[in-house]
Amino acid sequence: MKVKPSLLIMGNSNVGKSSITRLLLPNPKKFKGRAGKQPGSTLLIKAIEFPQMPYKIVDLPGFGYMKDSSRRREEHIKKQIVIHIEKHHDEYFFGLIVLNSLRIEDELKKYFMEDKTAIPLTFELIKFLKEFEIPLLVILNKIDKISVFDKKRIFSLLINSAKAYEINLVQITDKKDRVYNEIPYLEFSATKKTNLDRLKRIINTTLQRKG
Repeated sequence: MKVKPSLLIMGNSNVGKSSITRLLLPNPKKFKGRAGKQPGSTLLIKAIEFPQMPYKIVDLPGFGYMKDSSRRREEHIKKQIVIHIEKHHDEYFFGLIVLNSLRIEDELKKYFMEDKTAIPLTFELIKFLKEFEIPLLVILNKIDKISVFDKKRIFSLLINSAKAYEINLVQITDKKDRVYNEIPYLEFSATKKTNLDRLKRIINTTLQRKG
């Protein structure tokens, strides 16, 4: 029996990973996973699959922004994620890095502006996954919560900051070919289902290419 390829979903806690996972499933109401407002609720690494779905989804545990979390716990979860990807990277045909648009500035201020020796978690994840040549898409979630003016400022800050780590973030286009060293991003809202159909098409197209 052929093993289904896996879609990787990862990012900080409370960015909407579980909500996006639910939207991608053929029977969202039957999904028993937790998708709530409690940060750090997803802690187990396990695949989600349905018979009619051509791939599995692995929603990795989030870290950062966890209520009452300790640095030791965050490091433990981060280590779990690293070990998991090192062991299973060849099973992933695509990776989604989910960001909460409302918290991009906070993360960059903490790890990029105030401490020049630190690397923002999002950029660290991207560089780590690129080592395994996993195609990536950055999901900028919760765009329905920010104004057009704030969105332009926040996204410009993200793109310019990423360049300092040799990460070239570009808004995804409809062209088929993509330069390897560019990481596309997609504006998204799990609540409003903004660009959900487009995300599904991108996932299915990437799956067909890998197949």
